[in-house]
Amino acid sequence: MRILLVLPLLLGCRAFEPPTCDDVDEFACFVGVFSDLVDQRVPDMQLCPLDLPDVPCVTTDEDGLFTLPGLPLDADVAVRAEHPDFVPVLFPQHTSFAWYAWKKVGVSPWVMDQNASRMDAELDPERGSLLFLAFEGLNLDGVDTPRVPDVTATLSTPGEVFYADGVGLASASATETTSSGSGGALNLPPGIAELTLTAPAGPCDEHGFSFAREPGEPIPVPILAGFVTAIDVICPVAR
Repeated sequence: MRILLVLPLLLGCRAFEPPTCDDVDEFACFVGVFSDLVDQRVPDMQLCPLDLPDVPCVTTDEDGLFTLPGLPLDADVAVRAEHPDFVPVLFPQHTSFAWYAWKKVGVSPWVMDQNASRMDAELDPERGSLLFLAFEGLNLDGVDTPRVPDVTATLSTPGEVFYADGVGLASASATETTSSGSGGALNLPPGIAELTLTAPAGPCDEHGFSFAREPGEPIPVPILAGFVTAIDVICPVAR
């Protein structure tokens, strides 16, 4: 899962050897790596499954690597990622994607402050925010697939929707995704927000790195107070 949130929004981490998990026939296991914006690995990032009290939290090791075992099969799972130097992030994911190694970049407080400032808003600690990335497909060979511009977003809940500029920061004037393929929303009420993304080639219906849904249905996005929820969404492109 490669949700890299800003400045080089989703440029990807350097190559890494993902950890392995045992007993994957009975449970799902997420594996991956965390780095910062300059591609330095992030140790001691704590990962905790939301609403799964029987699954212990884990932390990234000195190389930023982690394994998160014991997750239910064929289920939506939201993982809280917390570290003193980064904004708390919620990663919603379906465990059918457990075979794919996560490559994540921590969200800097500066990034969210910039997003709020550019939208002339103030972040409400009693609400949550959303960051999304529209991309063409899975990165299976170590090369990032292109982001999708001209995608529009619709949310079922009140909030300040924005689209990012070419470096991945909120643009007050953008009315659709730009070359970064990214956007989001600020100050959403806790709960489940329904997000619909539409590209010029059609609705972004293919399941990506988010909770599962049927084609034609909006993406259910869990929102947690004080957290940023981050998702990747596969969008169609004209060939």
